[in-house]
Amino acid sequence: MGTIAAPVVGQKINEWYRHIKRLNVTDAEILRNEVKNELDLMEEDEQVVLYFQLMEFRHEQMLEYVNPSKNTVNKADYLRAVEGEGKRLTGIMEYYFNFFRGMYEFSKGEYIKAITFYRYAERKLDKVADELERAEFFFKMAEIFYHMKQTHLSMYYVEQAYHAYKANSIYQVRLIQCRFVIAGNYDDLVSYEKALPHLKLALQESIELGHDYITTEGLLNLGNCFNKQDDVAKATVYYQRALELGEKIGAKEVVQACYDLAIIFFKQGRKEEALDYCVKGKSYAEKYDDYMFVDLFNVLHE
Repeated sequence: MGTIAAPVVGQKINEWYRHIKRLNVTDAEILRNEVKNELDLMEEDEQVVLYFQLMEFRHEQMLEYVNPSKNTVNKADYLRAVEGEGKRLTGIMEYYFNFFRGMYEFSKGEYIKAITFYRYAERKLDKVADELERAEFFFKMAEIFYHMKQTHLSMYYVEQAYHAYKANSIYQVRLIQCRFVIAGNYDDLVSYEKALPHLKLALQESIELGHDYITTEGLLNLGNCFNKQDDVAKATVYYQRALELGEKIGAKEVVQACYDLAIIFFKQGRKEEALDYCVKGKSYAEKYDDYMFVDLFNVLHE
């Protein structure tokens, strides 16, 4: 077999990335293996090699998101490999590096570091011509500003992402996640009547999509929204459904569901049921190395 042109491999990496963004694990794995094989036959091009290293990192982030309980790869290794070549990053590659690094810091809860890298990426956003790729950036900005309680900034970015995804039905998962962020911002503004339609629609869409992990998140989010309105009867139903489905698929969201159910039952004077959720929740927190919740369950138990 002859030498493969670098742009051909680069285009296949682009296709690989499209499947990653759609959470199409099977197709992404197939393309990942194809690209690995073609790199050995590709003409020398360091930018394509760096692009591959960045996409390997992004691929691992996707796998962790789809199945958080199987986080067995040290993604920092991928970053170190690319950082060692950092001086040669230019244009669109510099965008991807900073964008993916921001996602990595966000996943660790390092929000200040994450927003710093996102801001670096934003300076190179003019190099990104694809509308859906820009939507991906807007969504991540909306997500981090939501977690930092910068509500209006989050709403600004999520609106841009939402309209781009809405026009492309293949990005249904991202559209649902946009609804979660919009609803979360309305929750923070104590506008529950505006949050609920987004949450209910998101749950309906995730069920129709057959995506159990997103459905678990949707059930938990609805429980939270009703809980904040002191409608504990409805909150309990959604928390219990989230717990049941989360246990079935091994989602770490079961920890939060157990904690909220324990508090609800303690407030209702149902001590034995509350303690059962404490024990179960602490066990899951230890399983998923969520030490903050381990401490919270210990305090709640006492």
